[in-house]
Amino acid sequence: SVRFPWKICVVVASMLVLAAVETVPTVAQTAPPTTRSQVTLVRLKPDMVNEWLDLQKNEVIPAQKKGGVTSRTTLQTVFGNAFEYAVIIPYPSYGVLDGQNAQQKALGNEAAARLASKVRKCVLTQTTYVLNRRDDLAIPQGTAPAMRTVVIRPLPGKQDDYLNYIKTDLLPVMKKAKDAGKIAGFNVSLRGEGAAAGELTRTTYYNKFADLDAGNPAIPVVGQAAATALGAKGTALATTVQVLVRRQMADLSF
Repeated sequence: SVRFPWKICVVVASMLVLAAVETVPTVAQTAPPTTRSQVTLVRLKPDMVNEWLDLQKNEVIPAQKKGGVTSRTTLQTVFGNAFEYAVIIPYPSYGVLDGQNAQQKALGNEAAARLASKVRKCVLTQTTYVLNRRDDLAIPQGTAPAMRTVVIRPLPGKQDDYLNYIKTDLLPVMKKAKDAGKIAGFNVSLRGEGAAAGELTRTTYYNKFADLDAGNPAIPVVGQAAATALGAKGTALATTVQVLVRRQMADLSF
């Protein structure tokens, strides 16, 4: 029989082990579930607010429903830019840009253009962007009318760390706050095309605006010291860009 030096045997064995490891199939990581929406943010001319509201209620919303829009949320900014409203509708695919919009489907191109012209006369500025809600970081809010939104920009390279902080540290506390009746809901969304790069939003919902007077909802459920430490951990990973308070308008939502 042929005898091989022990060093050669060790090398061959190591190569076989490595080959076996490389042939083990890897499991692809599943992306977190998200719900994508289109946000249209408008600032109205002060003397045209009532006309815009009437157009939305009596002409735009009926056309949206007829044209296939399945839901719509309209928000009024209470603390933030004056005369500002946000309209949020589902955005299932970029393919919607390849055909007619909802108003065109419902009214025809010419009538939709006339309606768009009437709406534009009310608008001072308008921005449209994509919003991706992280469904695994959400606590359903029901029909809560009041909300406080914090616009966050994670530090460079820290977005994943910040989202993990929300999932493992902040979200359990917010669930306790809802169970205790301190908040109505909570969610986190990443802003996409059309918005400033690298921004996300953290929104806390309330059953009434008076509930905002209680301040940080974490304090009643975990205590001042733990709530302070929780906030400090988040501050080390991201900066706050803006804080907004908004009202959901039930008569302009469906």
